[in-house]
Amino acid sequence: MTTGNLGPLMEPHPPESYSDSEEETVSLAAGQEFSTDVQLTFCVMRRSCGLQDSALQEGVRTRLRIVESSGQEIAELFKDLSARLVSVHIERDCFSITFKTVEEIWKFSTYLALGHVARCLENFLFDQSFWLNEALVDDVEISVTLNQEHLATVYLGLLLQEGTFFAKALCPITNPDDDDLCIKKNDLVMVKNVGQDSFWEGMLLSSGRHDLVPVSAMQPLPYPFYQWFLKTYPGSAGSPSPGKCLFDHAIGKGTCVAVVDNNSKGTDELNFNKGEQLEIVGFLLSGLEWFVGRCVSSGKTGFVRTIHVKPESFKPLDTHLVFLSEEEKALLTMLDPSSEQCYDTLLNNLAKTDINTVYRLDKLVKSEFPDLKNKSQLEEMSLDGFTESSVLERYETVPTEHSPEQTDSKSQCSNKDITCLTFSSEDTFKEMDELEEDPKFFVDLNTWDTEDSEFFEPILTFLNEDHYVSHYQSLYDISFSFLNSTFYGFSEEGELVQYLENAREWAKKSRMNWALRRICFLLGRLCAKKVKFSQARVYFEESLGVTGCGFADTFLLTALYINLAAIYLKQNMKEKLEVILEKANSLFLCLPQHLFSSFNEFEVLQLVLKKAIMTSDMHLEARTCFLVMTLFLKLGRTEGALPFVERLQFLSLSISAQTTVSPVDLNWMLSTLYYDKYLPHMSLGSLRLASDQRRSLHATLQKVDRFIQNAIRLNAQWAGDNSPLPAQITIYLKQALAIASQSGDIQAQRDLCLSLVNVYQHYRVFDGAVEYAERAIETGRQINEEEAFKASLLLAWLLICNEQVEKASDILASLLKSLDETDSSTQRGVVHNLLAICLRKENRIKEAAGNLYWALKKSQETGNKRNQALTLANFGYLALSIRAYFLAEGYLLKSLQLFSELLDSSTDADHVQACLLLGQCYIETKRTEDGRLCYETALLIAMSARNLHSQLHAAKYLSCFYEKVLPRLGQCIIYYEHCVALSRQLKDKRLEGELLETLSKLYSSLKTEKACRKSLDYTKQSLRIFIDLGKKDKEAESWLQAGRIYYMIRENELVEMYLQAAIETAQRMNDSQFVMRMYEEAGDVFYKGNGHREAAIAFYRDGAVPLSRSTGDADSELRLINKLTELETNLKHYDDALQYATLAVRLSVSTGDQLKERIAFHRLASVHYSLQQYEMAENYYLKALSLSPLQCVKEARYFVKVYYRLGDLTLHKLEDALDASGYFNLALAAALEELENKEALYIIYIKLAEIHASHVPDEKLHSFFMSNAQALRKEPAPDTDTFC
Repeated sequence: MTTGNLGPLMEPHPPESYSDSEEETVSLAAGQEFSTDVQLTFCVMRRSCGLQDSALQEGVRTRLRIVESSGQEIAELFKDLSARLVSVHIERDCFSITFKTVEEIWKFSTYLALGHVARCLENFLFDQSFWLNEALVDDVEISVTLNQEHLATVYLGLLLQEGTFFAKALCPITNPDDDDLCIKKNDLVMVKNVGQDSFWEGMLLSSGRHDLVPVSAMQPLPYPFYQWFLKTYPGSAGSPSPGKCLFDHAIGKGTCVAVVDNNSKGTDELNFNKGEQLEIVGFLLSGLEWFVGRCVSSGKTGFVRTIHVKPESFKPLDTHLVFLSEEEKALLTMLDPSSEQCYDTLLNNLAKTDINTVYRLDKLVKSEFPDLKNKSQLEEMSLDGFTESSVLERYETVPTEHSPEQTDSKSQCSNKDITCLTFSSEDTFKEMDELEEDPKFFVDLNTWDTEDSEFFEPILTFLNEDHYVSHYQSLYDISFSFLNSTFYGFSEEGELVQYLENAREWAKKSRMNWALRRICFLLGRLCAKKVKFSQARVYFEESLGVTGCGFADTFLLTALYINLAAIYLKQNMKEKLEVILEKANSLFLCLPQHLFSSFNEFEVLQLVLKKAIMTSDMHLEARTCFLVMTLFLKLGRTEGALPFVERLQFLSLSISAQTTVSPVDLNWMLSTLYYDKYLPHMSLGSLRLASDQRRSLHATLQKVDRFIQNAIRLNAQWAGDNSPLPAQITIYLKQALAIASQSGDIQAQRDLCLSLVNVYQHYRVFDGAVEYAERAIETGRQINEEEAFKASLLLAWLLICNEQVEKASDILASLLKSLDETDSSTQRGVVHNLLAICLRKENRIKEAAGNLYWALKKSQETGNKRNQALTLANFGYLALSIRAYFLAEGYLLKSLQLFSELLDSSTDADHVQACLLLGQCYIETKRTEDGRLCYETALLIAMSARNLHSQLHAAKYLSCFYEKVLPRLGQCIIYYEHCVALSRQLKDKRLEGELLETLSKLYSSLKTEKACRKSLDYTKQSLRIFIDLGKKDKEAESWLQAGRIYYMIRENELVEMYLQAAIETAQRMNDSQFVMRMYEEAGDVFYKGNGHREAAIAFYRDGAVPLSRSTGDADSELRLINKLTELETNLKHYDDALQYATLAVRLSVSTGDQLKERIAFHRLASVHYSLQQYEMAENYYLKALSLSPLQCVKEARYFVKVYYRLGDLTLHKLEDALDASGYFNLALAAALEELENKEALYIIYIKLAEIHASHVPDEKLHSFFMSNAQALRKEPAPDTDTFC
């Protein structure tokens, strides 16, 4: 994964040369403006081929569009990453982020280098389905990159902006006027920009002297961590070591050879001759002046100067990433040493299923809304439950070498939300016998003036061992545990001090040097505890000056040197500090498993870390960070430890990048520390990076628990015992399953398989659920038959849900047979119920009814009302499926009565579905009011249970009811709006967009300006959602709908803009049929309207018609040509209309559809009529009539109209009264076929009477037609244009 450069933000060259490679530059001048915006680019990559996955990349863009609309979630993510989000550029696949402080850029650059940024983006951007695809999870990653040069520019700019910062001298600098201000190469200097181009004001950290220093000679420290550390922990930094050692490697162990004679009389120094072989005790760090060596010939141990030896059988460790001992590495990789919680309850909750005791309800249909378990509203969800540490009970696993042992002093459960990460002494001293109690000594206040040594003999004997024993641990540890574990009988520490003073005197008299050294050490510790540093120094110096003790107790010797060095440092005793500091460092850093005795030791470590910064010694820095981290964690100061843990992980990655050795994995520790700081995104990112190698089952389950806790913090909907879990949990469950399989833990395997089944089932990935259900059956058989039976039932139910009914039936039949020799009524009833569902799906109604009968009988035998209610509801659905409505009503009413008697909230979803079934039954039998009542009751039940999915289901039924069954537009809109509100709570953008689209159409159908404005608002909301989701077809339709509404409210200047946007969106889909439809519907907006109808022509002629021809869609082309014909005719463009009408005739003939031919000929006739070409019009009207002979009453009206038009045409235009009389008589004959059309008969009688009165005189016919007309005349005749 590309996580950013592991190197420094700034390379060692003069800062003037720093400029952004693209646009922005930063001047060194004070107050100069500069841009802090940085572009962070992301890319979804395939590990297997190293190429981008375009499909997943587009899915990530879609997710970004959705979250960008609210902006809060993505901003919170970058806030956790210590960056400020400026904007999201989705099409360019990048985020624009900025920083305001050096601390922000320090943290972000660290997260980037550690891989947390990429992992957090993966957790945030990949949807739930991704995490359920194991192949994708293993092969896909998000790679993030940014411009490192620009980031370095921003870093330098922020340093200058903050005023003072730290730099390293690139070369020696001398001041002829001040010898004390002689700056050596690599010295640390605090500089301040004073507005000069060539000089900064500098303060040398080793001496505190101030002067101007050349800018060209100063290099700002390249890592922001260094700036933070030196600013947070100010003080002297010392100077680089003058000598040069003979070792080419930073760290190692083995043997070396003396290159000089050494006969020093210094305390605890080793004397040796040139050429003697010396064994390295612990590590040799070439950056330190001393190490601890053992002379092979004499066997003596002491301090050895690094420059006095050269390597012989020297094993370099820097190439193997060994800056920690094996014991210290084990300490780091322990997941949570302070936590003895175990996970029986956790697994029980994850694997929980009631499949063997509770019946299942047959599904009404494949619902659009998932039928999930009950979930409360988010604001009332409790964070208590199996996800909290307070309820985690002991999970007994097969012990492994890395599993922490349980001690009596630690409780199994903790009710605190934040667990303090500490290291117990047992982790450091593995050799201690935990069953042996430490000896205790009574502080007798009456023996202070005694001359009898017997009173002090026990304590002196105990303290006079000439080597370290485990009982001394309490004397040295940082918690001062000896005050309670070793001594008793005193009320205040002053009494213990007096007692130890007396013991000290007796140790001197008795010449018990080891006892004297340890007593003086204890007295010094007690004085330092009371901040009496001068007195403490005296005791420590006396302890160190005791002769003959040496290195036999290295823990004591180390504690003495370091505590004394810390006091010298506090009291600014430079001469004494110089004598022991480097020796203290060698004991501190070169000997593994250091035991801290005071927080003052941190001041010594600060000096060592500053030295590592000066010398750029990564191994020395890593070793120091480890010790600082350990000290802070021992004291429970997790926030103080975090920067050093991050730095240690960064150094481990940096060192390992130069070798083939895997880095030390601190990600679990980081996950814990981020969790304590309430940074859930960071905690989850670290958890993803945490290695699963060499882990115990206990440790992996801790990861599962930590994932759940962080998921709840990110989204409260995951809380609660019955709530679903994020799909990403499958990663950790599978890790745990692999470990359980390796260790042979059958019970854990079964529980983990069931846990995975529950997750896959919730997300309706039934193939995955079936796979793990089959594994659960295998492991269940090895436990007992009951577990195998339960898993088999679960498998059958999953197969039913996955429509593999036949396979499910076979399993259930075998299970039913296996129950023949048992008396388990509940289990038999469960099998019968599931078998009935299978048989119903196979349309074997009679057999299904028989199984339901037995299921009901078994539930009645056990008195289980819930199962009785479910069985009756299934009976009702079975009856409903065969339209036995009376039976269905009876069963469902009985079911609802039982549901109403149950107080268990877990039945609410089934109760709602039973109500909906009864409502459907009533609607099928035309009892609409009763159906409405059932639907509303279902909604009320779901609302009282705060079950969002059930509410959505019921509200959807009610909206459809008022839309189709009992049309009431107002009520329909109310329920659709409730559905929208629910979809927003469920964060289902797809559903929200579809519901908003429906609401827009409903409001627009009201055709009032206010309703249209509301429709427009909903359309724009749905448009934003479809754009975010990348649904181009829906997006195009929304643009079109918006244009349609603007046309309705007469905002014509926006209409074509929105219609054109719809077409352009459709064109990006590369679907010609869809583009043609968009062109046609855009034209229809004007074609079906009342104004600007001519605008439709361009959409039809220039867009839709050419596309219909290119796709060979003759029917669509004919339809479009007919529309063009009508438009041109209405616009009185008769010549154009004639061309289109002629083309329509040719197209209609090619279709072979007589109805289409008739329409085309009729339009052609109408065009000729408009052109006053009456003979042609008459000809084509007759042709149209010939294509559809009068065969039914419905056709009669068309014949009436056309013959009337022909009669009128021949009478007035062609002036042929005889032919006109014939046409009118034919119209009369057609009208008589449709006797209900009295108006048409009346008009035709009048016309015929007129012809026989004036044009073809015939008094008899005139009287006949006139009398018939008068007989029909009951009200004034309508305008004759009705029939034109």
